Amino acid sequence: MNGHAFPQYHEHGAPRADDLTPISPLQPQYNGTAFPTPYPDSTASSAPSEDPIIADVEEDKRKRNQAASARFRQKKKQREQHMMEQTRDMQDKNKRLEGEVEGLKRENTFLKKLLVEKIDNMSPEDRDLLRRTTDSLKEKD
Repeated sequence: MNGHAFPQYHEHGAPRADDLTPISPLQPQYNGTAFPTPYPDSTASSAPSEDPIIADVEEDKRKRNQAASARFRQKKKQREQHMMEQTRDMQDKNKRLEGEVEGLKRENTFLKKLLVEKIDNMSPEDRDLLRRTTDSLKEKD
C-alpha cells in the first residue's frame, strides 16, 4: 500500500487494488474531510433555525405550501368528479342512441315486410309502373 488515505488513480482512471484501503474515522490518517459537503456555502438544514426571523419565514413557507397542496387536491378532486359526471352522461347518451338504433332497425324490417307484401299483392300493371319509376330514378343518379 502507498500509505495514503485515498487511492491513487492511474492513467485509465481506476485505482489499483492494493491502493484501496477502507476509510475509517478510527484510522490515524482520517481527518474528517474525506467526504466534503457538495455545497460548502449551503446553509440548508432540516433542523429548525435558531433565528426567529428565519423560523417565521420557514413557517410561512410551510403554511403556503400546505395551502397550495390543499388547493391542488381540491382541484384534482373536482376534475375527477367532473370526469365521472361526463362518463355517466356519455354512457346514458350511448344507451339512448343504442335504443334508438334498435327501434329504427325494427321499423326498417317492418317497412320492408310491408313493401314485399304490397308488391306481392300488386297487379301486373302496378308492378310494371313501379319498375319503370325505380329505373328512371336510377338513371337520374
